[in-house]
Amino acid sequence: MKLVGGRTKKIFSALWWSSIAMLFCITTISAVALHSKHQIKKVEYHLIHLCDGNDLITVDEIKKKVFAAYNLDFVGVEIDRIDLEGLETILRKEAFIVDADAYLDARNVLHLDIAQRTPILRVIGLNGANYYLDAEGVRLPLSKHFTARVPVVSGAVSDYSEDFFKKNTSLKAAYEVVKEAREDALVAAWLEGIYVQSNQDLWLTGNVGDFKIIFGDDQHLDHKFHKMKCFLKDGLKITGWKNIESINLKYNSQVVVKSPAKV
Repeated sequence: MKLVGGRTKKIFSALWWSSIAMLFCITTISAVALHSKHQIKKVEYHLIHLCDGNDLITVDEIKKKVFAAYNLDFVGVEIDRIDLEGLETILRKEAFIVDADAYLDARNVLHLDIAQRTPILRVIGLNGANYYLDAEGVRLPLSKHFTARVPVVSGAVSDYSEDFFKKNTSLKAAYEVVKEAREDALVAAWLEGIYVQSNQDLWLTGNVGDFKIIFGDDQHLDHKFHKMKCFLKDGLKITGWKNIESINLKYNSQVVVKSPAKV
């Protein structure tokens, strides 16, 4: 009898837990079904500003692009009709947007978190090219709302292509120089322009002094930057920037300083 009673207990226990699990599933499915019939109450756009507080694109422009893609603004649309991944893809196709995250909260509010691309240099080529490159090497058009204060690459700049950073070109060299300059506060603050000579050498100019730094190409980048930083930090204290016409970093073992011609 004890054995039968024990088995009966186990059967009732199993049935009880099965009932609980089934009830939980039914409740969950009902809640999801009920939730899916709810409508979007509001759409909130969260545009992350650039580090200086400016924007290349505005929320109004983003709203217009979303409306143009879907012909609606999502308010009043049933939740189960919203393709969040598709919406994120639409937003990421915008030139100035590097990432987007779309999600719903418990109040049926649709949130759109949007991160902008950060320009690190501007190209003004002899062929009429005029655009930005961001930190990932993506080409950006000029913005109607904001002009980024970044180094300007001009002169005989090679043409842009999506894989330019894989090629041995002046654009790739200038891009690598600017990226490296951003790692040092002094050089980043000084560097204003890179002029590409006809032989593809890079000549750097800054916001202090009229001298130029003859950088050459992007070979031995670390070594050249070490020499340049040492000279900007210590060498100018000795010579004074008014007494310099150019600083040549093309030679591995030395820094060649040229003084202005005496009149």
